[in-house]
Amino acid sequence: MSLSSLSVSSSRRRFLRSSASAMLFAGAGTSLLSACGGASDSAAVPEAPRLTSIENFRDMAGTGDGYPTADGRRVRRGVFYRSGAMNADDADLIAIQHLSLVTIHDLRTLNEATLTPDRVPEGLLRETHEIAPIDIGAERPTDAAAASAWMIDHQRQMIDDPTARAQFGALLTRLARTAGRQVVHGATGKDRTGWAAALILAIADVPLDVIIQDYLVTNVAAEAQIAARMSAHAARVGVPLLAVAPLHQAQSATIEAAFDELQNRFGTLNEYLTRGLSLGQSDIAMLRAKLVH
Repeated sequence: MSLSSLSVSSSRRRFLRSSASAMLFAGAGTSLLSACGGASDSAAVPEAPRLTSIENFRDMAGTGDGYPTADGRRVRRGVFYRSGAMNADDADLIAIQHLSLVTIHDLRTLNEATLTPDRVPEGLLRETHEIAPIDIGAERPTDAAAASAWMIDHQRQMIDDPTARAQFGALLTRLARTAGRQVVHGATGKDRTGWAAALILAIADVPLDVIIQDYLVTNVAAEAQIAARMSAHAARVGVPLLAVAPLHQAQSATIEAAFDELQNRFGTLNEYLTRGLSLGQSDIAMLRAKLVH
């Protein structure tokens, strides 16, 4: 995959789903890197800590030696992290301090951030990039297929929306130009954050099937929180649990639809970044230089 030729081909839709996600997340067993022919651990950068009060916190580069790129290189760990809302408890505050983060990028709206404010170590720069959430709260799906179609449609809308594109462009520009370790987060770290992470990995020239598998890691990293939200949603609207699952779980079809929409609307990743997000070529090059080694 390259900046000029990104597409979602049928051959790249063949990937492992939940089992691959389980291997990908930094737990027991083999990681995705092993499946891709990479090494298992890196002594230079510690693995992202498992946080109990911050949902879906992980290194965008994956685990071990980092995700492989299409040209045989690796994505550098310890550069960019991702998560849900950063409302850390005391123990997680200490863990975050050990990462030496310098900047937090909050993708939530002002109202969301006010309801659940970040709690992070003192001294961190906090930047906001207000992107409207995919509001699933009032959705009452009749079945899983309807819920999946609804989610895919709204993910596509996020690619087209001019305000969202402006904010994603501002985010990537700041990530490129800000020195030090940074974290990007939304409310749960799945939709807005998931697309931001997918773009960052695409800029690093990570193969699309690996990007999709990374997107699915959310289902393991936030398993308990997702289960709780599904149960509450299903009970509130009076439908079976499986009917709301696509609204809360990360689905391969959702992130594939985002890349499909990118290609349909802009043709290539580079056109989306430069024309759609108003990102400069120098900033794209700076992001790739930070990410790839």
